[in-house]
Amino acid sequence: MRYLLDTHTVLWFVGRNNRLSDKARGLIEDPFNRIMVSAVSLFEISIKVKIGKLNLDKSLEEIYQAIQETLIEEIPLSTSHMLAYQNVPLIADHRDPFDRLIVATATVEQTEIITLDPKFQYYKDPVKTTW
Repeated sequence: MRYLLDTHTVLWFVGRNNRLSDKARGLIEDPFNRIMVSAVSLFEISIKVKIGKLNLDKSLEEIYQAIQETLIEEIPLSTSHMLAYQNVPLIADHRDPFDRLIVATATVEQTEIITLDPKFQYYKDPVKTTW
């Protein structure tokens, strides 16, 4: 199977946070699954650290290195992701551009999203989620 990690999921996985569900950890660690993280998640982390909305135990560089060491595949932001973004429904109480771009990326890459965020259920038509 192919899975795209939501931003909090990748942070919890590389940080060995116990908030990551056993199911999510199992899916990520299963060598038969293709696990991906969007470059937009790294951008989101960087912005949230910069504006004080997120405090990290590790630097962004250390997080990126941990991602590479776990063989999580980084998906660069592409034109096809941007074009798909236009087709993601605009939900009145969920305007988070990072989440919407993760949905667009999952649509293009044909992946499920591993996330705890209940707002991704708004987009269950274009993508599936699991936790």
